[in-house]
Amino acid sequence: MLSVSQLGGSGGVGAAVAGSSSNGSSSTAAAAASAAASAQLRQKYMDIIDHGNKHPQTVQQNLHLLRKTILMEGLPLESEEEIKDRRSDSSSQCSLRGLVWKILLGIRDLEPDRYLELLERGQSDQYQKIRKDISRTFMKDAEFSQSVSQDKLSRCLNAFVHSCQERGSNISYVQGMNVICGAFLYVLPELDAFNCFQTLVYQYCYLYLEPKISGVHTALKILDTVLEFVDPELFGYLKSKSYDSVLLTHAILSIGTSTPPLGELLHLWDFYFAFGIHLNVISTISRLLLMRDTLLAHPSPCSLFRSLPDLDAETIINLSLSIIRQLPDELYELLVDHPVFEISGTSQEEEY
Repeated sequence: MLSVSQLGGSGGVGAAVAGSSSNGSSSTAAAAASAAASAQLRQKYMDIIDHGNKHPQTVQQNLHLLRKTILMEGLPLESEEEIKDRRSDSSSQCSLRGLVWKILLGIRDLEPDRYLELLERGQSDQYQKIRKDISRTFMKDAEFSQSVSQDKLSRCLNAFVHSCQERGSNISYVQGMNVICGAFLYVLPELDAFNCFQTLVYQYCYLYLEPKISGVHTALKILDTVLEFVDPELFGYLKSKSYDSVLLTHAILSIGTSTPPLGELLHLWDFYFAFGIHLNVISTISRLLLMRDTLLAHPSPCSLFRSLPDLDAETIINLSLSIIRQLPDELYELLVDHPVFEISGTSQEEEY
């Protein structure tokens, strides 16, 4: 996968829409300019996608351009049509973000007949656990509740369990999959969301979700190494206060979904899907660095890890880019590999 550093630049990643003025006429003008900029950026993405569809032989160049555009310009805000379709029970159209995610994750054949067959099997042996968790999925986000029904989320997760059993996989449903799958359902139609979720689990972060969550163990060790490398003072203070990276398991295992707001999470996922799920580790470190002054002034800083501050995607990504540029090649390669390849020298004895 193309590395972030290969694209260079330190430009922002935020949404393409600026704020508005308190003055009435200025506000109207700013809104019009914002809408025009958003439409222009949307068309830029559609042109990239259309070119890729017409010229599949240039797939690597197309992916490079798509990733660079995500990094430098971000994705535009949802259109009114996309919002309306997302809130519809019969949503069948892919949003721009959904199209981009499918391309980045390599989703091609959706296999609708197979999904229907999985649904026909009904409740899985994990149904009770799933049912308990789905009621807590983004429960404080009214827009999510309006857009993703509990029935839809239940269907998708039970189908996933059946699919795992069909594969003979040692993976099954675990708490936290509900919010990951829920985020996909918020962006994509059900069939597309199921395929993206399944692909993410099996191809991009398998070791995060297998029974021993060995990838999470490794991620936490890498997190410690990188944090000590980029900020030895903060790391030393945390260690003097009974710090253990296990306290950050939720941030790694959930791929950021444990912290609101959902809209900022989606921007982070644009970044992760473009350049790799491994960047969630760096983003978690960035979130700690953004709390640096508070942590250093707190007598029990580790108590603050139970509920990290709300996500600010643009700030987190820009700080993460700065961290990445400082890392030795060997450490960055270890970071890239850990979600899907076993790393020697890491303990897998404990389960969190």
